[in-house]
Amino acid sequence: MKKITENKWFIYFLVPLCALCWGFSFLGTTVSLKQLEPMQLLALRWTVSALLFLLLAALRIVKINFRGKDIRLVLLVGCLQPCMYSIFETMGIKMTTTSESSIFIATIPLVVLLIGSFFLHRKNSRRTALAILLAFIGVIICVAFSPGFSLGGKGLGYLMLIGAVITGALYSYAGSKAAEQFNAIEVTFGISIMSGIFFNSISFAMGYGFSGYRSCFADAELLAGVLFLGICCSCLCYLIYNFVLGKLPTAVGTNMVANSTTAVGVISGCAFAGDPFGWYTIVGVALTITGVCLSSAGSKEKS
Repeated sequence: MKKITENKWFIYFLVPLCALCWGFSFLGTTVSLKQLEPMQLLALRWTVSALLFLLLAALRIVKINFRGKDIRLVLLVGCLQPCMYSIFETMGIKMTTTSESSIFIATIPLVVLLIGSFFLHRKNSRRTALAILLAFIGVIICVAFSPGFSLGGKGLGYLMLIGAVITGALYSYAGSKAAEQFNAIEVTFGISIMSGIFFNSISFAMGYGFSGYRSCFADAELLAGVLFLGICCSCLCYLIYNFVLGKLPTAVGTNMVANSTTAVGVISGCAFAGDPFGWYTIVGVALTITGVCLSSAGSKEKS
């Protein structure tokens, strides 16, 4: 059943804001990983988000109510993303480039459609099949023709990004299901607390201790990057994304966010991170975004 919202204009305002922050998160992650290990960064990022939500709840600026609701839905959402997804994405970004990572992540909406087709028995049109093919070809062109392409050097990074794509797609369905009982604030609050505990536990178990925290307070640029990732990309963006998943059909909501995030991610990588740029970037991004747009249109028709 199609989810309808009377405030679509509000969603169309929120999505570009989410895309802007998440698009630059690839760059922010790349820069932060120059001084931090992936697990240190994840622990810091989600600690910031968790503390912010705890502060807002303590001040009663946000209201959280889990009574009488199936908390297992929030736990499932949190396990898929950020816990599993963030590990795959952060490791993938570390082993590849900003623009390559953002283009891989752009295929999440297409995987959402495939899961709906094979496991939820939702029929896809020829337009959807064409969309999947175009986006796949776009990723291959952008990656394979890049000057730094090497299966030996980046193969594991690409596998990590594929893992992020799969868990991100599963998260979309889990988040949509959770939205039937929880509002966006409750879901984002739950996954923030869960992720803060999860990543800090792993970071301490790996022997990093408080070294990441000390590095942040000793470097203003690193601190700014971590705060940006924690406040804007973890807290604000997930709040927006969970809200969109609760108001629109899963595939449509995922497409809206991923489509615009891809463009910002590639542009920021090429403009600020020194990622390779050429005809392969233009053609790859164009095909990927075209595929995402076609799949979105197909989803609306089916809805």
